[in-house]
Amino acid sequence: MSPSGPLYRATADYEARDDDHQTTKMCTRIVLGIVVREEDLGNKNPSARVIVTNHVTWCDHVAVHIATGCVTPHIWELPTFLNWALGVKDLGLRQGRDMLLTSVRSHLNKSSSPVVFHPEAATTNGRVGLLRFSTWPFSIGAPVQPVALTVGRPAVSDLSPSVLAAGCLVDIFWFLFVPYTTFTLKYLPVMQVEEGEGDDQFTVRVETAVATSLGIPRTCHTSADKTEHEKRYILEQSRPVMPQLSQYSGSPELQRMVRQVAEVLPYVPHDVILKDLVRSHSTDITISNILEGLVSYTPLTVPQTASATSSNGAASTSGTSTSSQASSYTQNTCLDTSVSSFPRSAQERMMSFHERKARLIENARQKYIEKHQLKLAEFNC
Repeated sequence: MSPSGPLYRATADYEARDDDHQTTKMCTRIVLGIVVREEDLGNKNPSARVIVTNHVTWCDHVAVHIATGCVTPHIWELPTFLNWALGVKDLGLRQGRDMLLTSVRSHLNKSSSPVVFHPEAATTNGRVGLLRFSTWPFSIGAPVQPVALTVGRPAVSDLSPSVLAAGCLVDIFWFLFVPYTTFTLKYLPVMQVEEGEGDDQFTVRVETAVATSLGIPRTCHTSADKTEHEKRYILEQSRPVMPQLSQYSGSPELQRMVRQVAEVLPYVPHDVILKDLVRSHSTDITISNILEGLVSYTPLTVPQTASATSSNGAASTSGTSTSSQASSYTQNTCLDTSVSSFPRSAQERMMSFHERKARLIENARQKYIEKHQLKLAEFNC
């Protein structure tokens, strides 16, 4: 073959590109500290065009790319050499699922490199359970090579490969600073759709095979469930840390305030009252918070007869002048907190609400005076 012939030049160009590709993959492994171990190589089938794995880190596809030369769809705007090094390719993921499937089928027809997908669509630690697989990677119509992927790091840097509520940059940061990260790829037998089997059944079959190989159960949770869990986790972490209620449950002052609030609002659980008093340190503010709906709770069932008996007993406890003054003061004040009719305007409803709130507070004040036989002059200053 002539050195100047077109076939020679094409062969030389292909070999040069292959050498460059191998060099690029080696540099990627060194920079990110990725070590790839392959198990059950007898099940590895180069003719399988679609590879599916569980998802542990944002760099899973890099490890699979190093081992198989596959590509994965992405939405990042990266330079060409980075796309080549990381094994990513723009396959229309931003344009939606239909465009993605069309682009993947076109790529498989034109290129020899397989495509890798992570049907979980969200990272997990890979040790508790497997998220439910999406069905669309299994609707391409090509044989599927399942791979059970596990990730480990040396004991001196036993950091979690993926952090909850953290993005890909955080994962990559730790890849750069730990000595190395070992990816173990366990190849499972190639699977394809059987006669009369739909995409859903095929997806479940592959999902079961991967979960069994990993030794973890399948779950009904999806990537959307993990997203909601991350939102709740971030919200809880952003809240100020409240001291444990057990630290305050023995405080005589707080217990006295709890009893005062419970006399006004007997249907509110004591632990709910205590929790709000720890924040407010005021019976009036806690009562207002409860009446305004700022405190959520499950009302207790309080017998009306018990309330009436305690109220009547408090009104007729003593025959002294102090109790007589308190009783006369009670009789001259309206304690009815109900409304005769529902106000039509929002302003009237708000006024009615504040009036009933004031009556409830006044009711509590009078009960406190009667119970402790206090002089009215002390409260009229």
